[in-house]
Order: sequence, then C-alpha cells, then structure tokens
Amino acid sequence: MFVQSHTPFAGLVEGPLGYKDKCILVVGGDGDKARAVAERYGFRNVIVPADILNAEPSIWPFETALREQYKAFARPLPRPINPSRPDSSLKIDAIFVFADPRDWGPDTQIIVDALLSEQGVLGSYSKKNNDPSLPNMGFQQDGQPQLYFSNGDLLWAASYPLPRLGQGGYRASLEGVWAALTGGAKLNAHIFGKPSFTTYQFAEDRLNAHRKALLQPRDISPLRHVFMVGDNPESDIRGANEYQSPWKSQWSSVLVRSGVYTGGAPAYTPTVVLDGVWDAVQWALDRSGW
Repeated sequence: MFVQSHTPFAGLVEGPLGYKDKCILVVGGDGDKARAVAERYGFRNVIVPADILNAEPSIWPFETALREQYKAFARPLPRPINPSRPDSSLKIDAIFVFADPRDWGPDTQIIVDALLSEQGVLGSYSKKNNDPSLPNMGFQQDGQPQLYFSNGDLLWAASYPLPRLGQGGYRASLEGVWAALTGGAKLNAHIFGKPSFTTYQFAEDRLNAHRKALLQPRDISPLRHVFMVGDNPESDIRGANEYQSPWKSQWSSVLVRSGVYTGGAPAYTPTVVLDGVWDAVQWALDRSGW
C-alpha cells in the first residue's frame, strides 16, 4: 500500500464540498502529471497553470523559454478568461498544491490572482479586498477558491549534502508575497500532510482497511500499535507524537539519521533514534514480539 501526501485530496471529490465537477486548479509536479493523478482520484474538471499561460500568455509575460514546453501538455480552458462576462468566464473553485511547484513565479501569480478575485473569476478583483470593516481586511471573503497544500515540510533530504526546500518553502514564499500585496492579511489555507491530524487519521484508516482485507473473513479488531518511521522531527515525529488515534491505537515515533535529521537534539523527541529504516523495522518487529 502506497499513500502519498496528496492522497487525502481524494476525500474531497465527494462529500460536503464536492469538488468532483467543479473547476479545480492543480499546481506542482512535472508537466501535467499531477492533473493525471487528480483525475484518477475522481476530479473531472482539472486545469493546470500551463493551460492558463497557454491561453493567456500576458498573465505572466516573462515566461518565454518554457512556453513551448507548456504547449506540449496544455489543454484548452473549459471557459475563456473574460472577467467582463463573469457568468461565462473561467471560474476557479479550489486550488490544490499537489507537489512542489517547478515554476514558482507564474504559479504564484496565478494563485494570487485567483485569491484576489471576485468569486474565483480569473481576471476580476474583489471589491471587498482591503475593507477594514470585514474579517481579514476583506481578503478571501468573497467566494474565492479554497487553497489546499498537500505537504507542510519546509525541508526534505535529497542527494545534495544539505536539505532542500520543500513544499513548505513554497508556501512560505507565497505567504510572503501575499502579506506584501495585502498589507499583512493572513493567507487562509488548508494544510494536509505531516504533521496534520487529518493525514495521520487517513493513514490509520487505510492501514485498518488493508489489514481487514488481508485477514478476512475473521473478525478483525483495529490496530493496537503503529510505528511511524521518519527522518524529519518537525513533521514525521511531531505528527506521530501529537496524534490521538480515534481507534485508541498506540503510536511510536522512530527517528532515523538517514535524511533531514543527522544528529543533535531533535525539535520533537521521538520514542527512539536509530540509524536507518532497516534498523527501525527490526526495532518495531522486536517490540511487537516477532
């Protein structure tokens, strides 16, 4: 079973919000791979920044080198960008940052435009913006799209000797641009991924469902003990330490030295610190009596 940080987005296809047939902007990843994933989750009206840039190059006039690359996977927009006729213009209902954006500049511009718009109509500007009589100075108070991030990690480990900026780095950048444009208004967003409760609950639900499928037809009780193995104290370990299981299962946090964390006093204290994943698996098996 393989669960990625954006997998919980699948839970927003149906339900109270029901984005299944609404127009969602998917940001991040290579080309339009994230769009393909979103469509497999069940979203049926998905656009990516390349679609917008291809249809309206003036939205980011500096992007010339990659324009031909965008054309290779861009699709026609479901509606034109025509804010003078909002009923027939492109309207974005939600923004999902699936993975680390590759082109921070145009992606930031498009997201900011949508969040400053009236009712998500791209190219419009809400009259409520900067109204001191409204919450958050009127920003994001006029039916703008909800903003979702799949991952809060500021840093992640790659082949380079030092940790690299992750999706959390992009979010910090977007928050800085937003604060500068709005005079300090809060950027309202939903953060999935570790260490959020939603992500840990989603993982535990999937584990219990997988366990039940493997062991049927026996009457299976929920998991009693879950071992969270990770290399990032501020996401992996913090999330496991703070998670309160609805199933009452015990969670142990295992910090490994093979990624972001390499030594020293971690920001969040794990159950145990080990060298790598193999050691973590052996430790978990020993603790479970295997």
